Amino acid sequence: MEGRRCWEMSSNIETELYLAFKSGKVLLGAKKVIKRLKSGESPKLVVIASNAPESLRREIEYLSKLSGVPLLRYQGRSLELGRAFKRPFFVSAAAILEEGESRILELLGKEVR
Repeated sequence: MEGRRCWEMSSNIETELYLAFKSGKVLLGAKKVIKRLKSGESPKLVVIASNAPESLRREIEYLSKLSGVPLLRYQGRSLELGRAFKRPFFVSAAAILEEGESRILELLGKEVR
């Protein structure tokens, strides 16, 4: 399974997500991600939690595809995605605007779609 290879290194992904959050620029929250995708200012990567509402997931997938932005389907739930960013709340989606010192883009390579 294609996505499975990506998640064998899940702890690395979570570490890199947090590093991007601390040293780069990351938007947390589906509304902010959708707004950014609609604005034409494309993020470098969009991350969506496995339990994001279907309508939200479809809209983000559609907009990221239109914008040519890679989409990472995070296998954890929104609470776990929030924890990956060391936040005590649910995060359905996030957008990496600048990865900072993180190597998330090279770690994931072409496996994000």
